[in-house]
Amino acid sequence: MMLRTDSAGMRGKVDWLLIFAAVGLVLIGSVMILSAASPLLRYPQIVQRHVMALLLGGAAFLFGLGMHYQVFQDQSRVLYALTLAILVAVLVFGETVRGHRSWIRLPLFAFQPSEVTRICMILVLANYLDRRHKQIERLGTLMGAIGVAVPIVTLLLLQPDFSSAALLFPVIIAMLFCTGGSLGHIASITGCAGVAVALTLLESLSMLHPEWSQNSGTLQFVGLLSRSNGWLAVAAAAVCALTYLAYRASLAMRFRYPPLYYWVTAGVLVSGLCAGIFINRNIKEYQRNRFLVFLAPESDPQEAGYHVNQALVAIGSGGVTGKGIFSGTQSQLGFLPERHTDFIFAVIGEEMGFLGAAAVLGLYLLLMGRIVHAARLSRDRYGFLVCTGLTAMFGAYFMVNVGMCLGVIPVAGIPLPLVSYGGSSLVASLWAVGIVANIYSKRYAFA
Repeated sequence: MMLRTDSAGMRGKVDWLLIFAAVGLVLIGSVMILSAASPLLRYPQIVQRHVMALLLGGAAFLFGLGMHYQVFQDQSRVLYALTLAILVAVLVFGETVRGHRSWIRLPLFAFQPSEVTRICMILVLANYLDRRHKQIERLGTLMGAIGVAVPIVTLLLLQPDFSSAALLFPVIIAMLFCTGGSLGHIASITGCAGVAVALTLLESLSMLHPEWSQNSGTLQFVGLLSRSNGWLAVAAAAVCALTYLAYRASLAMRFRYPPLYYWVTAGVLVSGLCAGIFINRNIKEYQRNRFLVFLAPESDPQEAGYHVNQALVAIGSGGVTGKGIFSGTQSQLGFLPERHTDFIFAVIGEEMGFLGAAAVLGLYLLLMGRIVHAARLSRDRYGFLVCTGLTAMFGAYFMVNVGMCLGVIPVAGIPLPLVSYGGSSLVASLWAVGIVANIYSKRYAFA
């Protein structure tokens, strides 16, 4: 292969469509932040902090663009150690805001380490999968990948930041799938998550309808598991015993399935039980209320369901062209909570209407499409996997944020990357875009 050094190749090192999508989202977000936060008493402080975040985000983008992305692979162990150290530090020295011990306050500003660590996890996991791609279908490789992610997820759960931890799941699944991982292994991870979600759902239903718990043995058993480690041990032992009986019965009926299939199934069930019980025991009351309101919106329309109701009113009232910037009634009159952070998409729908919301959707699709394009053109597997993880990350955050504004996903307290107010999120997102731009720029090195 010949190295391309012609002028056309040099001009093509910058993906201007990627830059256009990112800048477009940041500009729309900045205008919406100025509009949504204008009635607040701390408006000058919000503007000042957003300008500082823009400057730091620009520097983070240039860092990601200028630093060769393979440096992150070469220094993945150092990066992983720093990631864990930061997450431990926030638990020890962090500041508690709204029930989350997830902020570190410095002399000039405060930042949320979880926003940066999600990108670091992608960089570290991409290195692990790249170096073991020939053994990707082995169970040991899967367990190693889970071992890389579990400490980060656990430290996030201890904050507790369930939303950020949960949104790492689609990132991990996407990276395993695109590496060529076994569909059976991926199904096992998904099954474990499904059991955990099912337990959380059953516990929530028992709280929403106490009369159901009195008449249902299943709900009563879930309640016992959530309150007693002894019952959890009994359930785990019962799963293992039933698995052994199923294995013996299959031998008697001459079904020759490998024993590993049975014990993997048992491991999935037990792991899902443990994860679900951990969530039920540590979930905050307001987080549970968000889930309950999603299941039954009429159960608490003035408290936990208020955010979603006002977001739907705002989006529905915007019509096709919107009410105009600084003219949204729900946002300007203060009916819509968290309007410049988590629910900024509702402000876009109200003040810019369907056309503005469609423009944001189009820019996100363009952004993710260009990241996928950079993955396809990447000169190595590591760059491909990094782009895969970042695509899944942006896609998951976008779908959850827009979904909760539309009432189709429980409120999760997730910002809209590149659009919502929040310095940590903006800086981390622009750093991610810079990394993608760097991967794209190196595509000609061995073309």
